[in-house]
Amino acid sequence: MSINLIDLMKDQLTGAIAGQIGNKLGVDKNAAESGIGAILPTILGGLMKQSSTPAGAESLNNTLDQADFDGGLLDKLPDLLGGGGGNDQGGMLSGMGDTLLRSLFGDKVASIVGLISKFTGMDSGKSGSLMALLAPLVMSFLGKQKRSMGLDANGLAGLLSSQKDAVASSLPPGLAGTMGLGELGITDSPAAAAPSHSHSTSQGGGGLGKLLIPLVIIAALGFLAYKFLGGAGDAINDGVDAVKNAEVGLPEVPTVDSMTGQLSGVFDNYKETLSGVTDEASASAALPQLEEYNEKLGGMSDLLGKLPEGARGAVGDQVKSMLGPIQGIIDKLYAIPGVKSILDPVLSSMVEKAKALIPGA
Repeated sequence: MSINLIDLMKDQLTGAIAGQIGNKLGVDKNAAESGIGAILPTILGGLMKQSSTPAGAESLNNTLDQADFDGGLLDKLPDLLGGGGGNDQGGMLSGMGDTLLRSLFGDKVASIVGLISKFTGMDSGKSGSLMALLAPLVMSFLGKQKRSMGLDANGLAGLLSSQKDAVASSLPPGLAGTMGLGELGITDSPAAAAPSHSHSTSQGGGGLGKLLIPLVIIAALGFLAYKFLGGAGDAINDGVDAVKNAEVGLPEVPTVDSMTGQLSGVFDNYKETLSGVTDEASASAALPQLEEYNEKLGGMSDLLGKLPEGARGAVGDQVKSMLGPIQGIIDKLYAIPGVKSILDPVLSSMVEKAKALIPGA
């Protein structure tokens, strides 16, 4: 029977240790334990995905061979979380965790933290801090298991693969899709991933039904009008085509004005959110919003492709003028200690997405 790594880690991180973690983050023990229960399968799922390829398993194996991950962090955890010099060491632990999380999840860190925050009820800043604190502890635990079991890269991959059911049953809703775990056979159930839809479905016989019934009626009326009005058939066909387009959610063909208007709104959102960043905590709290803006900005590339080639340059010029002030804000924020390491992944992604809208950039 395979061991359950999540349960073993929980045994070491609940109780008095969870209380210490909560004190460090400014939450009570129950909130800390809830966050620990959500974050452990999240990190383990990321490690499963990494080790699912030979190159990824070899890289993880090499990382775990480092002295930092021999299990000693767990043994010293009470001191790391304690007062005096422990506070400095605790900060070192979180810094190590930030690096590990960026390596493991890339620019998805903010989205993952946002889902964990939604699931646990903790604000995103505290959820992000807890995740950074736990990442090196998970690695230390896994490194200790690897040494005690005498595992090489293949054995490590096998151990992590055996945790599939434990991860699937413990992972907060929405994270399997965000983390790309579908290829490992771990998926979000529709009910779990979108609980907010269940109430409206039960009251009205299903959201899809509410949409389709009026569409069917419109189509039927269109058919009758075609039969009885004859020459109005072309207009009716246009109406039916419009209904079909609405049903599948086809976007309107953009114009330069509509695109620049949308872009202006997105960049205003960036500036407003970044203006509230003053330290590491506020930087972490801003990540979910910035990630959301990145998704909107990335979607603009598809719209740009629908514009005539000659019009794309005008949009690109507008993007250049909007990007300049944002870059100035970023430069000032990066001068604040600790902020660059938090914001750089998501803001670098923003700059790349913006440059994709500038022809020839």
